Amino acid sequence: MAELDLIGIPFLSRNQSEALAPFYKNLQRICAEGPRFGDMLKGTNIFTKEVVAIKILNIPDNQKIYGVPHRILNHVSILKMLSHPNIVRLLKVMETVDDVFLVFEYFDISLKRYLAANYLLFDIKGQEKIFLRQALTGLAYCHSHKILHRDLKPNNLLVSFTSSLRVNQVKLCDFDVAKIIEPPLSPYSERKMGNPCYKAPELLMGSTRYSTAVDIWSMGCIFAEMIKLKPLFVGRDETEILTQIFCLLGTPTEESWPGVTSISTFVEQHDPSMLPKDLAQVFPKFDPVGVDLLSKMLCLCPNGRISADEALKHPYLKISP
Repeated sequence: MAELDLIGIPFLSRNQSEALAPFYKNLQRICAEGPRFGDMLKGTNIFTKEVVAIKILNIPDNQKIYGVPHRILNHVSILKMLSHPNIVRLLKVMETVDDVFLVFEYFDISLKRYLAANYLLFDIKGQEKIFLRQALTGLAYCHSHKILHRDLKPNNLLVSFTSSLRVNQVKLCDFDVAKIIEPPLSPYSERKMGNPCYKAPELLMGSTRYSTAVDIWSMGCIFAEMIKLKPLFVGRDETEILTQIFCLLGTPTEESWPGVTSISTFVEQHDPSMLPKDLAQVFPKFDPVGVDLLSKMLCLCPNGRISADEALKHPYLKISP
């Protein structure tokens, strides 16, 4: 490969350039997430002309003698298990001594970017329903295959549009911290995953025993954000976000959430007199049937939270926009 070609990709190492240049052109960095979660590139397949997204996962120097790290193998194995219209497609996996390259179908925009760009223009009527139905369909598929996403947020939901700017297709992406569900009551060691603004209260309180309900909570936060056009919960840290949750939904008790006091002592430090607000008053202009679905997704008690399959059967999503 000519030296000039390598100079043309300044954000890649020489080895990365040599691995990608024979297959992809017009490479540009579209997201930099650091060594753990990798950079994301946009490029064009030289042979098929297809525009793709390429995620670079770095193999730490101290792990290279052992081959590809378990977390990357887990990531790839989960992606290969998933084949659904509402989940981003993994097209190819490439490996070098230093990196693993995951090649995906390319989508121009995430829900986060779309909401930010259309803060005053977003036509809420019907759009959120189309979006939510497709996102929940993809999530129900994941859960049916015993996979927790664990990092659902607007940035991890890709959207394509029709020529009239109506939602066409929605896809779940970024399964970096996804996990295959283990036997009931099996504890999970990883707590530091996901954006705290979309993290379920049981995770914010330190629970390592959780279920698909954590993804439903995140999807409920996203649903609320589409209605409000801003995040439902925003805080400087997990403690502040949990306080906001209790201010909106009330402080949980053993009666409303059996076993909650055994998760953490944090609940005991909160005002027990905080009562749940009426979500119909919090979202006064929104369809009451939609508010009912939202309340079932944002149920504090995980066991009381609606499932993805149940949500898809809710009257709000059964009626066309």
